[in-house]
Amino acid sequence: MDSFENKFWNVLDSIRGYRDIGDLKELFISLVFLKFANDRFNISSFSQIEVPDAAKWSFLHTSLNNVDFRNLLWKAFHDLEKQNERLSNSFTVFYFERKFNKNPDSELVIKLFRAVSDFNITKDELKFSDVLENLVTHFASSVGRGVVDTTTPQTITQLLIELLNPEDGSVLDSTCGTGGFFQNINEKFPKGNFNFYGQENNSSILAIAKLRFAFNENDNIQFGKPTSTLTDDQFPDLKVDYVLMHPPFHPRVMDNDIPPNDPRFIFGLPKRNANLVWIQHAIFHLNSKGKAALLLSNNVLSVDGGEGEIRRNIIEADMVEAIITLPSQLLINTGAFTNIWVLNKNKSKKGKVLFIDASSLGHMTNRFQRALSNEDILQITSHFTANQQHNSNYVDKIGFSKLVSISEIAENDFLLSPGRYLDYEDLLEVDLNNTLALGDVLSYIRPARLTPDTTYLKLGIKDLSSSPDVYLLNADNLSVLEKNLNFNSLDNNVLLVSRVGNNLKPTFHASSNKKIAYVNMFAFKVDQTKVSIEYLVAELYKDYIKSQIDSFNMGSVTPIIRREDFLRVKMIIPASLEEQNEIVSREKALRFQSLAKDLGFEREIAKLKAAQTKDLGSKRHNIMQHLNNVKASADVLSKMMQLNNGVLRADEIIDPRRGITVEKRLLRLQESLETVIYYVDNITDEMIYGVAEILNPFKLLKGCKERGLQSEWYSVDLINENQSFEGNEPLINISKNDFEEIYNNILENAIKHGFADKSKSYIFRVSVAYIDDFLEINFENNGKPFPKGIVERYNVKGEKAGATAGTGIGLWKVAEIANHFDAKLEVFDEPTSDFPVGFKFKFTLQTR
Repeated sequence: MDSFENKFWNVLDSIRGYRDIGDLKELFISLVFLKFANDRFNISSFSQIEVPDAAKWSFLHTSLNNVDFRNLLWKAFHDLEKQNERLSNSFTVFYFERKFNKNPDSELVIKLFRAVSDFNITKDELKFSDVLENLVTHFASSVGRGVVDTTTPQTITQLLIELLNPEDGSVLDSTCGTGGFFQNINEKFPKGNFNFYGQENNSSILAIAKLRFAFNENDNIQFGKPTSTLTDDQFPDLKVDYVLMHPPFHPRVMDNDIPPNDPRFIFGLPKRNANLVWIQHAIFHLNSKGKAALLLSNNVLSVDGGEGEIRRNIIEADMVEAIITLPSQLLINTGAFTNIWVLNKNKSKKGKVLFIDASSLGHMTNRFQRALSNEDILQITSHFTANQQHNSNYVDKIGFSKLVSISEIAENDFLLSPGRYLDYEDLLEVDLNNTLALGDVLSYIRPARLTPDTTYLKLGIKDLSSSPDVYLLNADNLSVLEKNLNFNSLDNNVLLVSRVGNNLKPTFHASSNKKIAYVNMFAFKVDQTKVSIEYLVAELYKDYIKSQIDSFNMGSVTPIIRREDFLRVKMIIPASLEEQNEIVSREKALRFQSLAKDLGFEREIAKLKAAQTKDLGSKRHNIMQHLNNVKASADVLSKMMQLNNGVLRADEIIDPRRGITVEKRLLRLQESLETVIYYVDNITDEMIYGVAEILNPFKLLKGCKERGLQSEWYSVDLINENQSFEGNEPLINISKNDFEEIYNNILENAIKHGFADKSKSYIFRVSVAYIDDFLEINFENNGKPFPKGIVERYNVKGEKAGATAGTGIGLWKVAEIANHFDAKLEVFDEPTSDFPVGFKFKFTLQTR
């Protein structure tokens, strides 16, 4: 297979710049199939595929100089399909005549045909199903993460199959894609007697699945018509031994989508998305001893409302055997966390569910892709298999697996996030028997609406404290709220904690004569007869509290905690207020001693502030950066003129890999000059902003990447979480120039202060997603973590270089820009994470 893969990559490299790689997948697969059919037909007296004369490779090869070669090739595909019943509705659904109908396409089609001619199928002794698996996987990785893809990575496929262990019997995959599950089952159990049933909504993907199995000697695979499984089940009466599915995440379900009285959905129909519908579909198609494994997104474990009721009904029916959470970045098309539901109509452990938290497993295989090792898969399956056995010696593993009764799940509101049920080492080391639940000392304050025609100050998560020693809210630093974006009115004498993100940031608001509006946080009254504010805040920063919070966190991308769960957290609270105050004094002295060691660092900050009082370094850098872009474009165009004797052609390709032409490079040069003019015109200490427009941030990011800094020792990855927008276009309200300044300043800070080791490969990652009613843009990098204490000062004007890396005027202005355009800015400081440094911007989703 290695020689074939090398040839495949060489072909892709040779055609870059002609068309998007994704546009060529079906044509390339069809050509390889045609070559495969010809080579097998020529050497075998019996072949599953009969090749008519018009589809003979030799005939087509001698016709390469024919001006009508494209149409000859299309006819070859059609005749091949017509001649072989098992190829029905395959090549014809690709509509090559429409997709490749321009004159430049003739050269491309001939180039591809010549390249595939070099593939010696008979010599390589390949199975076409293996060849197609590689093609589909490679095309998925070449197209990139921003594109929705149906490919299930091999390690997840292996895990799902080993969990079910289908040695023999009937298998249904109602979101079968190109049939990868079927192929892998056949290969793992070659002696098994299987009957496979597949349904796929996308006709082109289904056609590829048919090609995958066209050379099989047996006919044990049945495919339904290309229709939606949820609205038109192609096997309505089928009962099988196994159901295996990787359905699309979060598809919407409309009231009229599902046929009335559909027997599959006895547990209820959701109003928002179909995650729980897929589970019911699987249950319906299982026979009395059937088992199923489904890969789903994490929000299905904790979504509430009507969908929560459906989840409750499924759990109480006692068919959920295991819930397994997986690490992020396993899938090609999303970085979100996923989970596996294992269903069983004949469970060995009645009334119990096995929870496995495998979210910390896996290893990075490239800049953005994670995979499970064989050891990881064995660790998961061995715990699952031990639990399945009737007389096993299954033992819970602290922090990894636990067998939980349905009654305990009911006590947790039928939420299925494994973290809330597992025991953790650092919690076992703390005696939580003599503790109080936070609900014993805190009383929730229900949010109050804002009063019309009243001026409020805006309080967001970024305004909360990040230190146990500075926990009082300073209202003087708050700006005026211009738009009511689901804000609530704040009372006096309340404790505030963030409900979103990895840090609670507890802050106490004593009193103020100003009206304050808050969002994305909980407000509580504190029973100060039981606990002092200072002790309470300091304790909320401790690891045993954080571990409990982490176990309750929900959300597939951004952690979120429910109020009910927060109030369940157990805290060590001495009965005497005097003892609490003694503990606070002692721990505060220890923190002070630790901070004293950093006094030299503080003096350096003061020096830098004094030296840069009149410094306009940030604007100077912006101008020089874009002038460098101008120079780079001019150099490239100058070289092109030298190579072409002083002539520039607009359509001439400069960079085949990215499809950059002379015309595009000239447009970049013009854009860079316009930006320079903008900055020169505004070279002042005043903050001047561009005019806000309704813009697509992902398109802006693509432009920023093309025009911005680039280097071989770091990459810029753009990720568009399309599925999270549920069909809406991602739009924000901001000026183009100010958005580009945010991008450039954050990237420059990463390069200067994070990417310190030039021998390493660094990643600057920007993702766009719609989460909890906000459009979120995350800028992350895997460089050096922030120096201690920097995060609290990232928005201080004037701190720029050396030991204060990451706090320069650039990031001060980033904060100002975010504030001006009503975006919420949060800073990530996670030193132990793969991406320790990050900036999150939360915009209100706009419409045109």
